[in-house]
Amino acid sequence: MNDKETIKALVVDDEKVVRDFLVRFLNLKGVEAKAVEDGFKAVEAAKKEKFDIVFLELEMRGTDSPFLLRELKEINPQSKYVIMTAYLKEDLWEEAKKEGAGICLKKPFELDEIISEIDKVRYLKGLK
Repeated sequence: MNDKETIKALVVDDEKVVRDFLVRFLNLKGVEAKAVEDGFKAVEAAKKEKFDIVFLELEMRGTDSPFLLRELKEINPQSKYVIMTAYLKEDLWEEAKKEGAGICLKKPFELDEIISEIDKVRYLKGLK
């Protein structure tokens, strides 16, 4: 993972409002967050830096999220992967779980759910 003091997050969502909100919220919680709008840019970002946690929209235009998750896990196997979706499709979620997703947050998600996932990463890094 990254240096001990910092938690890095990547937000992958094709909705700008979701990306902007999550980045702002994560920054307020002391997380260094970056956002991208598609799978191609997510892979580029993952190749450039290691993320402790990745928030990934399950269904994005032009992206097969379980395939994208598999690709991201190959690049950053230590990252924690959190799936986000407004409309849960069980078959896609099952595929994402097989690829290593830990949890699925249903939009609109509770802020406590985000905090809980960040706290888990902090604990694993020995920050809490």
